[in-house]
Amino acid sequence: MVVLVSACGGEVTQEELELGSLKQRLELFQYNATETNTASNTNSATQPIELGVNETVMIGTCGLNGAASDPTNNNVVRLKNPAGVEVTSWGVFSSGCTSFSRVSYTAPAAGVYSIWAGCSSSQSCSGTVSVSKRKGQVTYSALNTNGALLNTYNKQYFFDGGDVIRVSTCTNSSYGASVTSGDTFLRLFKQTSTSTGYTEVALSDNAAGCGTASELTYLVPSAGYYQIRAGCAGNSSCNATFVVYKE
Repeated sequence: MVVLVSACGGEVTQEELELGSLKQRLELFQYNATETNTASNTNSATQPIELGVNETVMIGTCGLNGAASDPTNNNVVRLKNPAGVEVTSWGVFSSGCTSFSRVSYTAPAAGVYSIWAGCSSSQSCSGTVSVSKRKGQVTYSALNTNGALLNTYNKQYFFDGGDVIRVSTCTNSSYGASVTSGDTFLRLFKQTSTSTGYTEVALSDNAAGCGTASELTYLVPSAGYYQIRAGCAGNSSCNATFVVYKE
């Protein structure tokens, strides 16, 4: 048995799904389920998700903005392609998450995929599934950046108000991120109305559970351009790949 509610707490009707009026809201949904055979039978909660070609996502009940796991910690999340074939790729998760509660995947083809959410074996559970979509993946090398204040690698993106930005070099929590050598440092700036000025809004050196890797999250208050400045701690050198996700 499964009970599905939207992120706003109301029931999701079939008519709304068919009209596509919940396309954005479906990126965050709650469910209650039992006897799902580890999220593999029709008792599982299912939700469509539209992905573009080569689009990368993280999906789960843990470690993502708005996600929530059951106290029993037995949530299971799977992903199926438009043909109904499972394409689940487990293994990217944050401290405190079980590996089966998070999925990471890069879609080889555009289409409407489906998220399956349930519980281990025949147990009962509830959870909130969140989706994080990757906007960029950048490999950089830096030296003498004084904590990402100069000689940085800069990359700029546009975000809408209400978006949650995740910028990370931490392999443990963000799919595609990595540190090859050194101690990374990340800063996030918002472009001001002068078009040439920037205001710092977030920073990260050593993120919890990430060793020398960095990770920052930021709730965008208003639409605009935001610039990531990637560097290294102090005046050391580093080589890393940072990823940018919208959650």
